Amino acid sequence: MRIIRLLISNILYIIWFLLYFTMAWAWLYLSLTPQESFLIVAIIYAVSITIALSPLGEILLRFIDGCREPATEQERNYLLPLFEEVYEDAKQLNPKLNNGIKIYIMDAMYVNAFAMGRQTVAVTKGAMETFTADELKGILAHELGHISYGHTKARLLTVIGNFFFTVMILLFKIVLVPMQFISNIMARFSVIGIGFAVIAFIAQFIVNLAIFLFVHVSHIILALNSRANEIQADTFAYDIGYGRELTSSMYLLQKISMDVNIRFWDKIKATHPHIAKRIANLERLENEGYGLE
Repeated sequence: MRIIRLLISNILYIIWFLLYFTMAWAWLYLSLTPQESFLIVAIIYAVSITIALSPLGEILLRFIDGCREPATEQERNYLLPLFEEVYEDAKQLNPKLNNGIKIYIMDAMYVNAFAMGRQTVAVTKGAMETFTADELKGILAHELGHISYGHTKARLLTVIGNFFFTVMILLFKIVLVPMQFISNIMARFSVIGIGFAVIAFIAQFIVNLAIFLFVHVSHIILALNSRANEIQADTFAYDIGYGRELTSSMYLLQKISMDVNIRFWDKIKATHPHIAKRIANLERLENEGYGLE
């Protein structure tokens, strides 16, 4: 049942991953047999996913993001009790929640918090300075909701898929550039050379257009799934008793971001729902007594 819930809640991530896998297979299909290209892509993805979902993958991502454990006495005395309180409440709702989850800090003054993999919840110094202790509990409850629902595992897969596909695109472009250069030189000396130049130009245009469309469609798919996951994590925070605290933090974020003018395309690719929508959902849960017996 848990596996089915994980698949359903991340169905768009799965579609995204399959699209990337298919595109990578298509690149190799041009030079290899269908069986060989599928096998190579499958092996590369299997190794990459194994690394990403292992403790090593999570350690690497924490290193890349600059996450560290609370170090000073002030950080430990303030952050650890807040996290442990919320963590215990989260395990009451979901006893299968990983027992090794830890809280980390990013030394950045912008306001943010996130979860990754199985054992990582992180907050920025900016978030610690901006939110009250109660509001921070609501934020932590939300991030534990992401881990509880398995959203963070799906995100690791998207990172791997994106990296592999980016490498494939780079290799393909490396091949196209000298082809275009050589065909342009040949075009100066013969009609056949002109023909090659035209073919190379068309091939490069088609590849660039396909990449542009594919990448933007992928962004939309990821954004849709991510927005749904945010609402799900908000509901988890409410279910473990931190709905009001999270709502308060959302109102504060709304004040901070209310003057930001977001372009239409950026709205489509946004990974989070509009803050007002999240607040309205939390207030609806509160008014309806959602999850209470």
